[in-house]
Amino acid sequence: MLKAVKTSHFTTQTPTTMRNLILRMSFFLIPVSSISQTKESFSVYFEFDRYKLSKKALMQADSFCRKNKDSIGHLEFEIKGYCDNRGTNKYNYTLSDKRVATVKKYLLKRGLNIEFIISALGYGETEPINENKTEEERQLNRRVDIRIINSAGTMPADKEEKISLKQKIADSTATAGTNIILRNINFVGGMHQFLPESEPMLEELLEAMQSNPKLVIGVEGHICCQPGNTDGTDLETGIDDLSSARAKAVMDYLLSNGIESRRVSHKGFGHSAPIYPFPEKSEEERTQNRRVEIKIIRK
Repeated sequence: MLKAVKTSHFTTQTPTTMRNLILRMSFFLIPVSSISQTKESFSVYFEFDRYKLSKKALMQADSFCRKNKDSIGHLEFEIKGYCDNRGTNKYNYTLSDKRVATVKKYLLKRGLNIEFIISALGYGETEPINENKTEEERQLNRRVDIRIINSAGTMPADKEEKISLKQKIADSTATAGTNIILRNINFVGGMHQFLPESEPMLEELLEAMQSNPKLVIGVEGHICCQPGNTDGTDLETGIDDLSSARAKAVMDYLLSNGIESRRVSHKGFGHSAPIYPFPEKSEEERTQNRRVEIKIIRK
């Protein structure tokens, strides 16, 4: 593995320490015995003003279901639908809901347990991954993201640990719009300073960027333990942008080690996109909400 240049972000200190319930969302909370994951997310894309699955989208979904045919009935899913910026906000919310319903119906037909759908919601045009300036960009926003939250013990944790970030990125189901959680990226409580145990994953991310020179990513930060969709206060600066500052810290690590700025962007989501709703019920739920992800923009 390529060794990263050490940066000043690391510290030996120890840590000290939802969006409001969204209209039209229903959560079905299932006890989790394991947090091992098979494929963390994949996306399917839609033609303009359409909510039926295209041939290409069906191929993507079929590929995912075949790979996970032995475990799909045990997987917990989160399904999010989006639109580009053409049309009214109200119309796009309705269209994104229809896209979510189409994907949900397909997955149920392929064996998904309806009780394991954690959430299924359309977000309209509210969370674009780009500026919608070209048809290519608008196509990337006409999508449904399907994220596996947890697998009920179908894959041993030690096996999941052996799947490298490079392998996840190279997977054919990891297309533009796919999110991958960066495991073991940890920070000092209330700050954007990395803890030492974050170093291996940062190095793995750097190696993945170096090995895939066409890869363009967005780094996304999330926090836990916050009512509503607001961000936390960064104790280092006193500014309410903790999730953004943590995402920026990951981006700055890559830039300081030679990755071109055009290949990395960052964004903080505060507590607006939690895996588990506020208030979190355990340290495991808080840890999963307090996370950094990468979104594949292009590869």
